[in-house]
Amino acid sequence: MSLSAVQPDQPLRYELLGRLRVTRGGVQLTPEAPKLAKLLALLLVRVGEAVPGEKLVAELWEQGPPRCAFASLRVYVSQLRKFLSGPRETSPIVTTSAGYILDLSGAMTDFQEFEELYDRGRDRYSAADFQHASELLGRALSRWRGPVLEGIPGSLAIASFTAVQEEKRLNCTELGVDAALALGRHHEVIEDLKGLLVQHPLREPFYRQLMAALYRAGRQGDALGVYHHARRVMREELGVEPGPPLRLALEAILGADPSRLEAAGVIPAAP
Repeated sequence: MSLSAVQPDQPLRYELLGRLRVTRGGVQLTPEAPKLAKLLALLLVRVGEAVPGEKLVAELWEQGPPRCAFASLRVYVSQLRKFLSGPRETSPIVTTSAGYILDLSGAMTDFQEFEELYDRGRDRYSAADFQHASELLGRALSRWRGPVLEGIPGSLAIASFTAVQEEKRLNCTELGVDAALALGRHHEVIEDLKGLLVQHPLREPFYRQLMAALYRAGRQGDALGVYHHARRVMREELGVEPGPPLRLALEAILGADPSRLEAAGVIPAAP
């Protein structure tokens, strides 16, 4: 759709939890040129900071910048401003003596929405309001469409941002499963946990949760099998034994004592 179709009074929306996407009033404004897309990504992952031109040049041309790199950077910034300009031709990209700043005032981003919902979900979980916690954490995870900034060539700044966001996503996922277990939804999470462990075979909390879910589903043998698989993976990959939560979960299951699962970090299931 052409830029003339854009409603200028609508806020910009930036989405990074998946392929880079920029919209205004539902109209796509995402730059297609790889250098423009990467420049926008670099400004977004350091939003509110002044990013020096030297830093942007180094990140945009990782294999060695051409002689005209700084002139090209100024052209890219000018083109990006045209994509993002709002009412009265105002642009969220500000040039200062310290570098370029992307101002998100009035804009919306999926990663900020994710963090807000995740924080609220954690608060509700801490208050033992597991129903609302589960809903909020599920809404937080729904903001993810795929890997962070999928398709944008890597850089140190983007890799750092990606690692932080991915860790938050996994923590949110773990807490969502814990909330589901507290609500007695053990049957619902078994397949999800198996899939998560294929992707994250060294993530111990997922093993603990799968053991608890299988045990509560009446599958004690399968729960014990999960522990032995986890132990084999940990020893082969890291040269260590499973941590205390997994060992406590094992003891609870061997002793057929559901109450001891709480010591392993599993909230007692609601009736």
